[in-house]
Amino acid sequence: MLRAAGASGASAAGVASAAEDQEHNASTPEQTAATPESTPDNAAQPTDTRNRGPASARESADGTADEESAAPRRRDRRADEAADMAESSRARRHSSRVGETFPGLVGWTSLSTLIPGIGLLRTRFRPLGIILLSGFVLTFVIALLYVLIKGPVRAFGTVVSSPTLLTFLAIALAIIGVIWILAIVISHFGLRRGHRYAPWQNKMAGVLVVSLALIIGIPFGVGSVYARVQGDTVSNLFGDSTGDAKSAEDLWADKPYINVFLIGRDNGDDREGTRPDTMLVASIDTKTGNTALISVPRNLAFPIFPEGSELAKTWPDGFRPTGQSSVDLINSVWQWGEENKDNIGDTHGLEPGMFATMQAVEGSLGLNLDYWAAVDMAGFEDVVDAIGGVKIDVERPIPMGGGKSMSGVANEVYGWVDPGPQTLKGKDALWYVRSREGSDNYDRMCRQQRMIKTTLDQINPRELATAYPKLANSATQNIATSIPQNEVPAFIELAIAMQKGDVTTVQINNDVTPTYNPDFDLLHKWILGEVKGASKGEETPKPTNTAGTDKKDESAKDQPQDEASTEAPAGEGSQDGAEETQPGEPNAQGKCYPKGFKPGDDFPGYPGPGAGDEK
Repeated sequence: MLRAAGASGASAAGVASAAEDQEHNASTPEQTAATPESTPDNAAQPTDTRNRGPASARESADGTADEESAAPRRRDRRADEAADMAESSRARRHSSRVGETFPGLVGWTSLSTLIPGIGLLRTRFRPLGIILLSGFVLTFVIALLYVLIKGPVRAFGTVVSSPTLLTFLAIALAIIGVIWILAIVISHFGLRRGHRYAPWQNKMAGVLVVSLALIIGIPFGVGSVYARVQGDTVSNLFGDSTGDAKSAEDLWADKPYINVFLIGRDNGDDREGTRPDTMLVASIDTKTGNTALISVPRNLAFPIFPEGSELAKTWPDGFRPTGQSSVDLINSVWQWGEENKDNIGDTHGLEPGMFATMQAVEGSLGLNLDYWAAVDMAGFEDVVDAIGGVKIDVERPIPMGGGKSMSGVANEVYGWVDPGPQTLKGKDALWYVRSREGSDNYDRMCRQQRMIKTTLDQINPRELATAYPKLANSATQNIATSIPQNEVPAFIELAIAMQKGDVTTVQINNDVTPTYNPDFDLLHKWILGEVKGASKGEETPKPTNTAGTDKKDESAKDQPQDEASTEAPAGEGSQDGAEETQPGEPNAQGKCYPKGFKPGDDFPGYPGPGAGDEK
């Protein structure tokens, strides 16, 4: 019975153990699936080990439970770490607080204004940013190499003298400006993506984008307009190209100096036809820019023409339609040429009057004129107004109006340019250089040369650039020249050299040769010496010819007052205390006075300071 009871107890224990195992397996099916061979191992264990089955099963259950609870904790911990890393990454790309990335937004948007496309590199439009940035760098490098190879002055001259290049530049600037502005806007909105900003920051960002767009748009727009205006000006003002663009060094390699004829024409309503109002010859050293500025007297009588020309055959003894020195003057050749076109020959496309006048200047001065430029008086006013006026110390009252008409009738004086330091605007500056009332031609030529030199010294590139469209429009209407388009770059180089060089004024007066009966052989020799001296930057000697002081041609009595006054020998009529100067030469202070006028004297007819201009 005891044996049966023991067996019965053992069976009961086994049943209990089996029940616990079944209960455990039912609660943790994944554990059973993970360890399917655990049961056979238990079955194979020794008797004493099997006898410890219940205790071992409980320990196994507890360990398994611990492992089961630890696994979710490890999974949760890994998930938390991954979430933290993702959040940290998002924090770097997106603001977690309002306005946190505003400084970066402002900085990168502004940087896009300096370097197009760089702001796009921090947005999802990175490929587009790389393309724009690469294009910018490539364009900059090409432009830099072009400037370095040709030189800054020559490169600039080549571009501004080619209508084709200027048209291309105008279109390119407009397109580049639009693309650059779009790159700024796209960069700004790309950088804002995923961020939150305060209302005031949004307003500031809007103002920033508009301001940056204007910073780019205005200069590119103005540049495009100016390029177009310059292209039209070059096409209308300069002659057709005669070949490839050349530098000054190449164009004038075999010419030590060039002679440019400058003529001011007055086509006003009070004039019948056209008469040269101012005639100058600029003889320019092509290497140094040193210039001899030669004034041609309007009252130079009996001018001659180049040997072998049609006009020289017509007038072998000089221009003498009437034989009177008061009428047969160099500034009368224009009108005669217009009325006698058949006696001039081939004018090479020039107006007959212009061609005849240039021939008279060439023959009388003994210089070949390489180029010419004609300016109407309205164009002179526009130039002076474009540079903001000319600051000058007016030496005496300057009458507006006056003088005599071609029929000999006296013109009314309707206003005055007051004496003293002031800034002369266009109209006043024009009368300063053209007034003849109470004066003579030499004083007038002196004022003209003084105004030219003063204007050149005061030209402000910024003011010229501001007024350029208006100035260019005036130039096409009031200026004509023989300079071809392909030679403009060379003249730009020459103009820069002239600013650095010296300008020597040369006056043809009675101490050189009597203007009423000139000795042209003597005049030719003297002019050539003046040109060579100015070219070398040397001080040219004063005229020593005394032919004009020996006697005065009786025909001078027939001349108008403003013309006859120039016939008197130098030095006559000078007053005590007055500074002695050659006719047409400025005094030590650079001022110009008519013969016999002493600084400080009352000027006939001047009503006093403040009379000004009756407008």
